[in-house]
Amino acid sequence: MGLRGRGRTSVRTPRHARVSPAVKPRTSAAAQPVFDAAASARALAQALRARGQQRVYGVADPRVSVVSIPQATVWCRGGMLVWRDALGRRVQIFAEEIDHAVALLLAAP
Repeated sequence: MGLRGRGRTSVRTPRHARVSPAVKPRTSAAAQPVFDAAASARALAQALRARGQQRVYGVADPRVSVVSIPQATVWCRGGMLVWRDALGRRVQIFAEEIDHAVALLLAAP
């Protein structure tokens, strides 16, 4: 069974109020977000597998991604990696620190 969304109601704008593609403002490369949650999740999963973790599961999306191992479920979003440790404490580190995250995750009981 697939996911279903709500039905959309469309509002049509008058023809004279439409903006042509040439008039739309363009964003520069500097304005685009540098962080990609999917890339971080893939890098984390690859690093975990390289360190011997066999059961690595996940879902990659550019906004929010999840990597799950038996020890924890890691959420990748907003440039951060977030999970709960064995004692229930929240662990939050930068997404660029993949090696540090792998060390913390594999050190957990």
